[in-house]
Amino acid sequence: MDLKRLKYFCKVVEQGSISQAARALNMAQPPLSKRIQELEDELNAPLFVRNGNRLETTEAGYYLYRKACDILRQIEDTARETKLLSNRETKVLKVGLTHLFQRYFKPLLLELHRRNPDAELHISVLDSSYLESHLNEGLIDVALIQKPRKFEGFDCITFPPIPVVAVISHKLLAEAPVSPFPYLALSQFPLVLLHRAKDAGTDEILLDHFHKGGKHPHVIMHITQPEAILDWIESGLAAATLLPASEVDASKLSHSYVVEVFPSPMVFFPALVKTPVTPYTQEMMEIIQKGYPFQK
Repeated sequence: MDLKRLKYFCKVVEQGSISQAARALNMAQPPLSKRIQELEDELNAPLFVRNGNRLETTEAGYYLYRKACDILRQIEDTARETKLLSNRETKVLKVGLTHLFQRYFKPLLLELHRRNPDAELHISVLDSSYLESHLNEGLIDVALIQKPRKFEGFDCITFPPIPVVAVISHKLLAEAPVSPFPYLALSQFPLVLLHRAKDAGTDEILLDHFHKGGKHPHVIMHITQPEAILDWIESGLAAATLLPASEVDASKLSHSYVVEVFPSPMVFFPALVKTPVTPYTQEMMEIIQKGYPFQK
């Protein structure tokens, strides 16, 4: 069984179509289709069925996918370890980190460095949607991001959800509000919401909670980074926002109130995500398995 065909087959499964897989592999569609057909002929078994615009695996195809992932992972591990032994190269860990959870995952990455001072960390800080694409393209080994809405093509370790807090400019309230602050009452303020760069994100979920309560808030801005939102409100923007509690340090905010909200919608779900073909980063898994997030 040809390993390149297996690699192509796995990419088609993960992308859901020949055309998208061909783009990810930087090759034309006809030769990719031919390789998949050759694999089906070799096994004498159909591996895909079409469901609308997507290709889905048959039972045989799903079995082959899981086995192929194991095989390709073992080959990659063997090649990597052989190269390290041969050239005594510095171990490189390629990690994607979302803007959404920079503070949440900072202790994990600092501990990773502390335990592996000789390893070279390559950390890409981007929106979760872009990091999902980076995973599929093999540009990073693992992503620390918002839990994907669609798990197909990913392995995922989820952490406890992070509570929502409201940050309200002093310009909007003369006195500090009582905490927790009623969630629906935030609709009276101009809002700045987090926005996923591609596809639906947390802002749609937060707005849906308002709409279900009969409120239609005025959203004046959508911004992809919590840090930028906090900076703008601190700089005088008369607005309120809803952010994961992990990303807000009230002691560093002089011109904003920080309050818990009630009820607190479950919106922010940090996760460690990778593709099935890529092995888990052992060094990081050792930290997580001992208990992360760390107890203060």
